[in-house]
Order: sequence, then C-alpha cells, then structure tokens
Amino acid sequence: MCTMVMKETLSYYAANKGTVYCTQLDATKAFDRVNYCKLFRCLVNRKLPSVVLRLLVFMYTNHNTRVVWNGVQSRWFRVMNGVKQGGVLSPILFCVYLLKSLAEANVGCYIGSSFVGVLAYADDLVVLAPTATAMRSD
Repeated sequence: MCTMVMKETLSYYAANKGTVYCTQLDATKAFDRVNYCKLFRCLVNRKLPSVVLRLLVFMYTNHNTRVVWNGVQSRWFRVMNGVKQGGVLSPILFCVYLLKSLAEANVGCYIGSSFVGVLAYADDLVVLAPTATAMRSD
C-alpha cells in the first residue's frame, strides 16, 4: 500500500508541475530504541481507552527475557525500552511513536488535506517533501 501511495503522490505532484524530494530510510534497530514514557504519552494523547493503555503499560514494563546462544542461557533480565520484535502491535506502536511527530512537523507532502509526507512499513520509511528545505527541516 505504501508503494501505491508514494506513486500516487508523485503522479499528483508531477501533474500539478510540482516537485517531490524523497528520502528512504531503513531505521535499523528502531524498534529497540522506543522510549516507553514517550510511547505511552503518545497513546494517552491519542485517547486510547484506559483499559487498553493499562494492559500495554503492564505488558511492556513487566517484560523479562533472556538470551540463548549455542544452547547456553543467560539470566533473566528486564527489558527497559523497545517494542517486541515480531509482535503484532509493534509496527503500529512504532508508527504512533515516530510518525506522529513527523506528521506534526507539517513540512511533508499533502494531497488535498491528507498528509502523505511519511510512509512506513515496519522500520522502513519514506519521507516525502515538496522542497529541499522542507526535507532538511527538523
């Protein structure tokens, strides 16, 4: 779907004699770097139902794991940040965490009133902007 949205955005801007600058990113280890406090603040701001929010807070703040390498197991340790690799909700939580702030910067491409400045599939991102200045902005 992201590819289709990107192609349609490029076609729209080309038909209207505009330009689009594109940056493609593979946010390696991005899921590991999600800060829980910021994530939960984003979810509160999106008015997520409190029962769902409490469940996610419990799941993420009480997550313990261990490493197994060559059949040797480490001690259990608490996971202090990041969303679960392979988790069904992880791409959604990552998008809420990262893409919301990019969309609020108000510098990407629009088709009508629809923001299409950031497209994502898991940790692969495409940032679209109508000017080079907008692409370089914070």
